[in-house]
Amino acid sequence: MANKYLFFALIIVLLISCKRDEPNTTIIAPPVANQLNPIQTFDMYTSIKEPSGIFYNSKRNSLFIVSDSQAEIFEVDFNGNVLNTINTTSTDMEGITFSTNCDTFYVVEETKQLVTKYLVDGTKLTSFPVNVAENIKNSLEGITLDNNNHLFVMNEKTPELLLEFVNNIEVNRKVIAYTSDISDICYDKVENCFWIVSDESAKLIKISKTGELLKEWSLPFNKAEGITFVNNKMYIVNDSNGFLYQFNKP
Repeated sequence: MANKYLFFALIIVLLISCKRDEPNTTIIAPPVANQLNPIQTFDMYTSIKEPSGIFYNSKRNSLFIVSDSQAEIFEVDFNGNVLNTINTTSTDMEGITFSTNCDTFYVVEETKQLVTKYLVDGTKLTSFPVNVAENIKNSLEGITLDNNNHLFVMNEKTPELLLEFVNNIEVNRKVIAYTSDISDICYDKVENCFWIVSDESAKLIKISKTGELLKEWSLPFNKAEGITFVNNKMYIVNDSNGFLYQFNKP
């Protein structure tokens, strides 16, 4: 009987000594995005309702803003004061960008799903359709030009798409699924990358030209609808309260 117990004891020892180390299954949460806080805030609500896109015009050293409820383009100073307006025939404008020499500009019209090109005096030149949205209420939201004069257009969601155009012809598209929606896009000529704001996610993200996520930050408000940069400063417009926010560039 004693030998029998000794035999079982040896078996148990061998099983314990041969036990394989289990892999660590602890789930490590991704780092929380740093929150950005504005250094200045300017109220434009009385003059510009529902600002939805913004662009820095280096030739005029001023900001140009579009609204999804007004047909005018608003030129403002860095305190949000209106300097000039440009009448257009477009409606429901969600984004704006200028050509390299700032003699023409492009806007995206969400409901009509159009990209429209104008002279700086508001004379319409051309339009072309970008019909990629499953729902026109979640259609075109942002537009920008890179150093090669390629035009990039963002679709808000369903699907969240970054579309690249050369001479009004689509040459590439990528799904950008880092946020709940996309509100605007801005090309960074110095870093050769894109900056994107999201209304619903209250986020700022930085992505490469090929669409990889480089970094993200949280914003202290939702309804961020437009983004542009002036040297080391970043400007964001809020669709809901009509504010222009100035940040240090992250």
